[in-house]
Amino acid sequence: MHWSHTFYEQQDRLTGYYSKPIHPFHTGLAARVTAHRGQPGTLLELGAGGGQFATAAALAGHTVTALDLYARGGEHTRRLAAEHGVTVRARTADFYTADPDGPFDAVCYWDGFGIGEDADQRFLLSRVARWLTASAAAYVDVYTPWYWAHHAGFTQRTEGYVQTYGFDADGCRMLDTYAPAGGDPLTQSLRCYSPADLRGLLPGTGLTLAEVWSGGAYDPRAGVYDPQVELGKCMSYVAVLRRA
Repeated sequence: MHWSHTFYEQQDRLTGYYSKPIHPFHTGLAARVTAHRGQPGTLLELGAGGGQFATAAALAGHTVTALDLYARGGEHTRRLAAEHGVTVRARTADFYTADPDGPFDAVCYWDGFGIGEDADQRFLLSRVARWLTASAAAYVDVYTPWYWAHHAGFTQRTEGYVQTYGFDADGCRMLDTYAPAGGDPLTQSLRCYSPADLRGLLPGTGLTLAEVWSGGAYDPRAGVYDPQVELGKCMSYVAVLRRA
């Protein structure tokens, strides 16, 4: 079984990420996608976790489908949406194989792109291209190699686990390892891409890189997150992709 089929469930058990409420970050992100589109529409979120962004997008007027491998994430998504008086279609499935219906006016994938090798990314992006309407865009969070190379080795200790940042320079991959007290460590490994690397990945997928939105940066030693920094310092950027 691939690490992604177990990592996020175990990460949630350690951190409670999926069961958190909507954060202003999610509301702001939903507002930015809505403003970029010009109006709400049909929206698919891949790797939706606990549905915080999906619910924020529904509150912004979108008709939302949220797809995630983790059943508990879907349960929290439905609960969160109900609490806020909106509807989100939450599905538990693998988006490499599932058919989410559609087409959609927007496809969003936050904090998770880069699973597997380049061929896996091309395969997924080819699927995304088929899910988009003619005027739609995909918004994909892409990790940068420079941030993770710079912060490799950082360790954070909590009562229940130790978290360590790493970077595989040969494979250009970020490594995020959780070592639970008395348990085996689990590692998330995601391929990092500069915008130039991403452009080289896109031929044949049916998508083109239309825009790059520089993201924020977390200073792990100071414990401070800056939501907007220059591209050369950010931990990730949003690739705005359109049908070629």
